[in-house]
Amino acid sequence: MTDNTDIEFQARIRENILYSLDLWTSKEKQFDYQKSVPIADVSAELFCGWDDFYHPDNTDFINAFNGQERQILADFNRTLTVLADKTPNILPNIVEFVQTEEWKKINSAATETLNKIKSL
Repeated sequence: MTDNTDIEFQARIRENILYSLDLWTSKEKQFDYQKSVPIADVSAELFCGWDDFYHPDNTDFINAFNGQERQILADFNRTLTVLADKTPNILPNIVEFVQTEEWKKINSAATETLNKIKSL
């Protein structure tokens, strides 16, 4: 049985995943984030934010997304993982990072992922 607390938690998981994707889609939002939180390492936060909430085997995660959405998110996660392995351990600041091929590919994958989810 699912109670309101579970439903609210699942809604937060969904919101956080979609926010993480949305942040990946916009260098302007990333720059704004850096301006609003100057001590943040936005380049690293992009990866950490995803890792904090993408737990595809977790029951609440499973209940937060339908099967098609979970597959779309898994595809993005695979792309992110492959490209993360190609980035340096210490990422450049966000102004430099958005100029890299890895960022551009992840940005494109995030945009495609959000569009697919929105079209369902």
